[in-house]
Amino acid sequence: MLDFGRNYIESGEYIEKQFPNNNIRYIAILDGVDNFEDRCANDFAPIKGVFNELFCKETSKSVKRTKRKKMQEGYYACNVAPFGYKKDLDNPGKLIIDEPAAKIVKELFKLKEQGLSSKEIADIFNSRKIITPSEYMQIKGLENHNSNVWTRSMVNSILSKELYMGHCLRGKTQKINYKSKKQIYVRRDEQIITRNTHEPIVSEELYYKIHNKDKYGKTLSEKRTDFDSKAIFTKYMYCEYCQRKMEKRNSRGVITIYCRCRNEAEVLCNNKSIYKYEDIEKSVLESIQEHFNKYFANNSIDRTLLKKYSENKIENIKKDNKRLEDELKKITLKISKLYNERLAETITTEDYQKIYMELKLKRTSIEETIKDKNNEILKYSNQKDGIEKLKKIRVSLKHINNKTLIEEELNQIIKRIDINPNGLKIRYNFSDFKKEKKH
Repeated sequence: MLDFGRNYIESGEYIEKQFPNNNIRYIAILDGVDNFEDRCANDFAPIKGVFNELFCKETSKSVKRTKRKKMQEGYYACNVAPFGYKKDLDNPGKLIIDEPAAKIVKELFKLKEQGLSSKEIADIFNSRKIITPSEYMQIKGLENHNSNVWTRSMVNSILSKELYMGHCLRGKTQKINYKSKKQIYVRRDEQIITRNTHEPIVSEELYYKIHNKDKYGKTLSEKRTDFDSKAIFTKYMYCEYCQRKMEKRNSRGVITIYCRCRNEAEVLCNNKSIYKYEDIEKSVLESIQEHFNKYFANNSIDRTLLKKYSENKIENIKKDNKRLEDELKKITLKISKLYNERLAETITTEDYQKIYMELKLKRTSIEETIKDKNNEILKYSNQKDGIEKLKKIRVSLKHINNKTLIEEELNQIIKRIDINPNGLKIRYNFSDFKKEKKH
């Protein structure tokens, strides 16, 4: 009752409504609650739920206060130390320099100071086969995933960390409340910075010399939000070379599309082209109209008759299933009576086993027949749903353009759009279509 009642709204919904409606008996022995009986303890259950939830809320506040105090003291509470550091065995909350990794971090900052871009640094590290942070952590037994490629984002992540100056920055995220697991980003001025908590790997002079606040260390709230909700095709666009989703950018009102790995590292993808969204959109709309018009012209079957045929087949199969289910219930009842007769010793063991095996085989056969018929229903239902979708799409195609096409209709038509420098390939949700188009 204590654990279940810590959310009194949900527990009240189940105890007062869901359990009785589904003939479920709920008993809390220590609290004396039984929803099948009229007890005084049942009336006090909601009140106990409120107190249980208040207890949980106060516990959450205490834990937060303790964590915040440790943050202010510079205690590093994360499970894994950042790349370049390791945890002190004598004091797990303190970071000490991990020389092999720190050497890579120092070189990274030095290359940036010399004027190299983050992508150039990533390419240099990849060509020299320098171990990546995740690979290094995996060797130490601290991570399960393995990324063996240096990328621009990875380099920027290291360059943006004030931690390498010897300062501890904590409280970047927090949960909305004790009931939710969702994390939100905390404003920069509300985060906890404790200075000189551990030995620095780079000097503050070097850090601030290369650090560009317009480029590094942005919080989620500082990042630009989605600029153009009308670019509805972008969610379906993928790079044909690396199979990753394409990124979009708005520059002075012109939307462009490019592979997200374009500036990360050469080894990830060699699709360096930038595409104008307007041109891709025009090609996609033309392709949709062209191919669906051809499809409807070549498939002139009377869809009304086909739909009626599917509905009649489903209705007949359901009638057969009802008859089989009734027969299955009778067999189950016979098995139950047979078992009682065996307990009462009114039937011999040999006869019991013989009759039981016959009934069991018959039951298995009926269950398999019902399963097959359910698969038939699914087949005819899919056929009927497909007809309805085609009808809706046919209506949409009469006035299709980037303003009238809504997302629901688009989801029914397109699966994905693969883009390469020579053209694009549209994958439809209908197997009849597969189109490559130049743009």
